[in-house]
Amino acid sequence: MFKRLMRKELTSSPEPKTPEYAVALSGKDLLKQPKRTELISRVKRLFSVTEQVWNKHYLYAIEQFAELVQEVPASEIHHHSESGGLIDHTLEALYAGVRISQGYILPPNAEPESIAESADRWRFAAMIAILSHDLGKIVTDIEVVYRLPEKQFQIWHPWYGNIPPGAAYRYRFRRKIENTRLAKTLHEKSAMSLLPRLLSKEAATWLFKDLELISQLFSTISHSTFGGQVIAEIVRAADGASVSKNVGANTGKKADHTNTIPLYEKLIVSLRKLVNDGDLKRNKPGAAVWVTDQDTWVVSKATMEAVRIQLINEGHSGIPKNVVTLFGILNDHDCLVPNPDGDSVWYAEINDHGKNWQQKLTFLRFKNEIIWPTSQPDMFDGTVTPIDRNGNPLEISQVVEPDPDPDPKAGEGHLDHQRTETHNNEYNQKTPKVASGPVTSKITTAHKEKGGAEPEEAKEKQSQVRAQPGSKAHGLTSEKAVEHWKTKREVQEDILRENDFLAWLLKGIARRQIRVNEPKAPVHILDGHVALVTPAIFNLFLDKNSLKKRLYEKRAGDKRVYTVLQRELEVLDIHQRGTDGQNIVTVSVEGQRSKSELKVYLLNRACFPSLRAFAANPAIKIHL
Repeated sequence: MFKRLMRKELTSSPEPKTPEYAVALSGKDLLKQPKRTELISRVKRLFSVTEQVWNKHYLYAIEQFAELVQEVPASEIHHHSESGGLIDHTLEALYAGVRISQGYILPPNAEPESIAESADRWRFAAMIAILSHDLGKIVTDIEVVYRLPEKQFQIWHPWYGNIPPGAAYRYRFRRKIENTRLAKTLHEKSAMSLLPRLLSKEAATWLFKDLELISQLFSTISHSTFGGQVIAEIVRAADGASVSKNVGANTGKKADHTNTIPLYEKLIVSLRKLVNDGDLKRNKPGAAVWVTDQDTWVVSKATMEAVRIQLINEGHSGIPKNVVTLFGILNDHDCLVPNPDGDSVWYAEINDHGKNWQQKLTFLRFKNEIIWPTSQPDMFDGTVTPIDRNGNPLEISQVVEPDPDPDPKAGEGHLDHQRTETHNNEYNQKTPKVASGPVTSKITTAHKEKGGAEPEEAKEKQSQVRAQPGSKAHGLTSEKAVEHWKTKREVQEDILRENDFLAWLLKGIARRQIRVNEPKAPVHILDGHVALVTPAIFNLFLDKNSLKKRLYEKRAGDKRVYTVLQRELEVLDIHQRGTDGQNIVTVSVEGQRSKSELKVYLLNRACFPSLRAFAANPAIKIHL
């Protein structure tokens, strides 16, 4: 999204399908979404105040907060990173925080006769602290431009008023200070500057009747090391409850209903967060992360141990203790660039020529678009050289390089006067480019490195190698080259692997992660076909690949998500239709004691040489 956001070169289109600019709304309108309305109703039931007091002070604060932040996310790469995430996260934390506050005697250590008088004031202060805890992000972390109808774009700063309702606006995250933890707490310090915007005059006067409360409130909002006490405890617990719910952590709390997020996604998100927050240094002597033009090199064991601890601290359960297991998980889901042996760990030498520093380390190697999907960070002004175990540089033929970055300009610069002019031209005349998917298929890259763009081309190269015994292919001797080049069908299977679903399917079968020819198995091998039990095998793929699932959900519309996968297979023209012309075929399963039927999607077995070792399942008969 942010690559499209700040691009200068834009293509025109008379009627964009989706609006590229949000429209600023009033706080009341922003809170009309059913989920938000329900949360506010629950919060209201937790306070014993009259309707008039609720509307004038409590609801007023919530609406003021919503109108200030509009539909910006709560974070760039971590929790609630979608549009509108900051409002949703804060309302979730608000509901959790008010419930948590009911478990405290407020004011703390107060005499019994003063509790009844002051408890409501302290809980209201806890509510204001929760509304404020991420409010500073719109001051320090996010840049916004907006324009009113028939006006020019201008940069918005929340100190000087809200975005006018009805204005078109767009936001992006500011570039963070490199290699420092300052940015991690900067938004919390800046939240104090917006605190008065949440309070009615009467509410502010009411709070200032208790200076101990004011002290804790200010210390909590400004992220002071000391002084927050019970208010800070409530805010931390409330914030953690919302974050853990969104990132799929299992905190063990009864009210914790978590999302199912694959572990490999959690590892990537946690790694990004540690780097962005400055907890992991990069591109300097002793750093854990080194960024080159195409790859991000991550010091293997120490970094992944930090990621593991981060996830545990967030409340995630089921995190393996052995970091080598984490390497395998990332490699299995194609998050890593494998070394020449197909394993996850690389040996490489770091050379910082400017600082005369050199070090040999073990690394995990990521494509930049995996770690930095929205922007390109500063590059290392040195070299990262892959080496073997003996310290010798690897030959070029041994290293499979990823494709060049198609968009080197993404993420550069700031929103200055030139940027607002770009937005004005874009809004009036043009439509942003539709960025292509950020992740390049590893199968495609490897296939190109082997020279097999088309099956016929690969076959021709095969014959040339065999005809010239003394020739070399990609640095290999002629004997090895003969083994290197595949048969026509094997090359065809490599092409089919470029389909994400088929790549996942073949890998799962090869590693015995997907059952084949067993009772209730999702895949059965027949004489001339590969039978995929539908929708079981397609839903299994979607459950294991949540990012793909979200993409397919948008494309499916009102149809079932797995039908998008089936349509992609149809384009390959490797499936077998039934006699009725339908893509789904009924097969009978005849066991010793029972007989049943299955709905399957049939693929041509000849296209998959790697499955030739499987015997046909005699229990299945096709009805064509």
